[in-house]
Amino acid sequence: MSRLVNLSDSIYEELTRMKRTKRQSYSEVVGELLKNRGQKEKTESLKELIAWAEEKARRYRGPKEKTDHDLIAHGVSRDDS
Repeated sequence: MSRLVNLSDSIYEELTRMKRTKRQSYSEVVGELLKNRGQKEKTESLKELIAWAEEKARRYRGPKEKTDHDLIAHGVSRDDS
């Protein structure tokens, strides 16, 4: 069964981005969001915390280059020995 739902443009764009990224249908994306809505990222033990941190680190796709904070703040770098 299908239903008509009105969404703002920004929400529709975000859902579409998530849909394309995960190669899912809109129903699957919304279902996943609803399923994860009540869950908080809680760990019961140190092993779970380490596994959670490793998984998060593996999925991280941020900058690969190192930021030289000394160069930014002071104009000189410690790495220029």
